[in-house]
Amino acid sequence: MKIRKRRIYFRVFSGNRLTIPLLLNIWETNGLDRHFDIHLADAAPGRLSIRPGEDIREGDVFIYSFMTPHLPWVTEEIGYLRSRAALAPILAAGGPHVSAEPDLSVDCGFNVIFRGPGEDNFLRFGRDLLSGNLTARAAMIYDDQTLDNKSDSERKVESWEKYFPISAYLKTVPPLEIARGCFWRCRYCQTGGENPCYRSLDSISVYLEELRRRRLPRVGFISPSAFEFGAEKPGHPNVGRIRAVLERCRQAGFNFIEYGIFPSEVRPDTVRDDVLATLANFVANRRLTFGAQSASDVRLAAIGRGHRVLDIITAVEVANSAGFAANLDFIIALPGETAADRRELLELMKSLKKKYRVYFQLHHFSPLAGSPFARRLPSYLSDAERQIFSDLKKDGLASNWWLAGEKSVKEYFNWLKKKIPVIFKEYH
Repeated sequence: MKIRKRRIYFRVFSGNRLTIPLLLNIWETNGLDRHFDIHLADAAPGRLSIRPGEDIREGDVFIYSFMTPHLPWVTEEIGYLRSRAALAPILAAGGPHVSAEPDLSVDCGFNVIFRGPGEDNFLRFGRDLLSGNLTARAAMIYDDQTLDNKSDSERKVESWEKYFPISAYLKTVPPLEIARGCFWRCRYCQTGGENPCYRSLDSISVYLEELRRRRLPRVGFISPSAFEFGAEKPGHPNVGRIRAVLERCRQAGFNFIEYGIFPSEVRPDTVRDDVLATLANFVANRRLTFGAQSASDVRLAAIGRGHRVLDIITAVEVANSAGFAANLDFIIALPGETAADRRELLELMKSLKKKYRVYFQLHHFSPLAGSPFARRLPSYLSDAERQIFSDLKKDGLASNWWLAGEKSVKEYFNWLKKKIPVIFKEYH
């Protein structure tokens, strides 16, 4: 008699497409995936549906990875899944929000929680599923305390080297994460707080070989601060280590190499002539993305950014001189941001546009669990300001990505105020 495999649904959407291949790779590398019936539940946020006749069975598992703004629709889907199941499925969740607020995640309906880096925890989860040690009846939290007695640094390096965002279940291969953690502690960000860990060159070469085997023509990387890859202290690029990465790419036969552009943005205060000269010899992108974040020195200090407006202007000038146009990322509606701050941003944008090859990418502040600003409200734009910033897109000066961010954060707070008013009252 053929034994029916446990069904595993990986919930895929635009916000976690870089994560799911890595999770699958962890199981594939250890031979676990073949023991399960793997499904990719790929749908727009809040649009997951189970077709008639395919109701959820006992033992089915749904795996989510998400950030704070996604919580309203994720919670709605969890309610939907429970309504379609005669017996509760196992609902597992990880990602930045879950790591920071595991208790809230349990309250929202998840019964398996992953805290922190997922490699070792997700492997143990798969083995527990296979052994039958997990049910949907009690909450289980996987964190470093549930692992062995190895130090955090030992475990981090082991997992870092072994796994890649490459899966037999997906044709696409996301950029490779080569740095995790950050020297800086920007108050809106979840990444800072611990010194960065860097992927080794040999591990990068394994990734490149798999890209070549799949005949994929381009290679890119994920890094919170691209020019600090391999750096021993903040603000001091290790140009030799960056060059070594790019040389490995070229030796592997890649001509389309991207670095210093999403998702490996650059801090303005790390821009140096020698780094740019190195990039110019290797990369295909002729634009660099700088995390400017604010046009006010007062606001930059308040968010703990660690650089000044002058650093932004200098970075653009140096980049243009080296043959690179500049994309500047700014966050609007930061906590404490004033109308004067926003006027400074508009003035800086107009000034830079007159002199340099530059484009502005505007994002809206959203509080992220685990960040110092996790309980801060945005400084929303007035109606007049919204019109001014909306017109920037029509004038070809800036993106209007901030509009989607504004909508998302307002939906989050409306949901929070209705569903969890106790937590909503903590915001200020």
